Amino acid sequence: MSERLKDALNLRFLLGATVVVSFTLLFVFFVLFQSFNFYLFLIVLFGTVAGWVLYEDSTAKALLFAASTSAGTILVLIAVFLFIRGFPAFQGDPLFFITGSTWHVYRDIYSLGPMIWGSMVVTFGATLIAAPMGVSAAIFIGKFSPEWLRSFLKPAIELLAGIPSVVYGFIGFVLLNRAIMNYFDIANMGQYFAPSIILGFMALPTITSVAEDAIDAVPEHLEKGALALGVTKWQAIKEVTLPSASSGIMASLILGIGRALGETMAVTMMIGHKTAFPNPLYDIFEPGETLTSLIASQIGEASGEATEALMGAGLLLFFVVLVLSIASRVVQSRLQRRFKRG
Repeated sequence: MSERLKDALNLRFLLGATVVVSFTLLFVFFVLFQSFNFYLFLIVLFGTVAGWVLYEDSTAKALLFAASTSAGTILVLIAVFLFIRGFPAFQGDPLFFITGSTWHVYRDIYSLGPMIWGSMVVTFGATLIAAPMGVSAAIFIGKFSPEWLRSFLKPAIELLAGIPSVVYGFIGFVLLNRAIMNYFDIANMGQYFAPSIILGFMALPTITSVAEDAIDAVPEHLEKGALALGVTKWQAIKEVTLPSASSGIMASLILGIGRALGETMAVTMMIGHKTAFPNPLYDIFEPGETLTSLIASQIGEASGEATEALMGAGLLLFFVVLVLSIASRVVQSRLQRRFKRG
């Protein structure tokens, strides 16, 4: 009996190891050589089917584990892919690549300075719009809105996140860009200003939803205690609720910044695609470029060093957004720990 069990375990281990190794090689071939190995795919497929037939319980657990860890696995795979393809862009002169002012495809001169500046300007403008509107909406929905209005407002704001970004970009290009040109009497199409407004509305649902959850998480007795002292409802919210929910509100702003920073299609449709610093730097009515719009507009025709430079831009953008996401999680964890201790 023990020999049979040992043989079964050996076969199970051999089958599982074959599937894992084949899948790993399949991914490596795809990343390094952009080729899909059909034979490795068949090994993975038939190995999984054989495992399900012979060892259904173990295979089911393995598949459920793979599904539950797929998000983290995909994140790691994306990071590895971007590092492999994008790191060579930083090997020559990383300081010039990040801070330089020249992006010239035909001369093979690549620096991300203007695009980094454009991303910062557009994201800052979007935050100036989305932050006060989002936090104000969260306060009203969480503390002042009657239940019937809350049941309408919250889904309506969250519905903004479901609108395709290409629709935002189309509205911004057709209406907002031209309205700004006519109102301010400028000749430049695709300024920094218009995408900032659109991205502000696109980041609004993220900020409102997370901030409202943070405000709702504040224990009710804190506000009631302040009201018992004779302060008004607004004073209790301003002096007690908002300071208590500040970590969660800050997390919502960080997520909103990440949302604006990573948006691609809407910005690509609206911005002017000028790979140079505005003159002067603070001129928000100059056409420009962001990291995301640079990648989207040039990746289809890029080759050689240009592809490496665009991958480097993607690697930099991925790193920044990842840091913002981690910072948001840390801030939210601080809020949860504070209330658990209370």
